[in-house]
Amino acid sequence: MEQEIAGETEVLKKHYASASSVMGESQNYFLGGVEAGPSQKSYLLTSRGIEVLGEEVIQISTFIDNVIRFANSPKKKLEVLYNLVMHLKKIDEMISQQP
Repeated sequence: MEQEIAGETEVLKKHYASASSVMGESQNYFLGGVEAGPSQKSYLLTSRGIEVLGEEVIQISTFIDNVIRFANSPKKKLEVLYNLVMHLKKIDEMISQQP
């Protein structure tokens, strides 16, 4: 199961990087509920990567690796992957609606 999770994680990284690359400078998407634990941070997907207010931009692959690593069981990792996929669908909708 861990190998499948790792494979799906790599696919998601590519999709998120692709989505980020076509976003306009003023566009962003709030990645709420991605972490498996309580978080006080607001993560935004932007054309530059993952941004957190008051911090440096995080590379998308690093961010996804970190949230998957933080999920300490296969069940939680699957929940995180599911949340990332649901966000990606909404991001794709948002991008397809841009003029």
